[in-house]
Amino acid sequence: MAVLVDQPPPCILHEDEHLLVADKPPGLNTHSPSPHAGEGIYDWLRNREPRWAHLAIIHRLDKATSGVMVFAKSKLANQSLTQQFTERRVRKEYLLLTSTPPPENSFTVRSAITRAGERYVPSIHGESAETKFKFIRREGDYYLLAAEPLTGRTHQIRVHAEERQISLLGDTPYGGTPFPRVCLHAHKITFTHPATGQPVTYLAEPDFF
Repeated sequence: MAVLVDQPPPCILHEDEHLLVADKPPGLNTHSPSPHAGEGIYDWLRNREPRWAHLAIIHRLDKATSGVMVFAKSKLANQSLTQQFTERRVRKEYLLLTSTPPPENSFTVRSAITRAGERYVPSIHGESAETKFKFIRREGDYYLLAAEPLTGRTHQIRVHAEERQISLLGDTPYGGTPFPRVCLHAHKITFTHPATGQPVTYLAEPDFF
């Protein structure tokens, strides 16, 4: 499918008639949480190009999290991707760094989580969440893992990492070792293209090495 721009901004990974895929920097909201909070990546994109003025947010990343985000440019894409997320047919893979050796090479964490002030915590009264973790390799003093959230709860990777005592590097609210940024990156997303019906995958490499 033809790309519609000759020189897109560096954060743009892909664009066609239906989709805009971006690599969100860390420290930037998905969208502005209030009128005086400054632009999120959604606001920045919408204000940058007239053809992006009607983008639709399909999913969100935490302010501290970097990586792949998909926006809908058409009604077809909005409906299709919303349905795919609702039916949990979208696969997402995150990369994280921790200063603690993982307990196993691969493991799954399941728990119910709920909000408690600025944090989310395990609670029998919360919403069910499930995350698969896989050890990839050692990076100097740190350990690189992949995390696949099978549900879409807020902060669930961070909560589940803390539960298994592998808190993310830089994620001090969840017990992580201090670092210039929270080392959580949305590395890969796979879904069915709303127009072609074919599986597509978009990825972006992290910058925390």
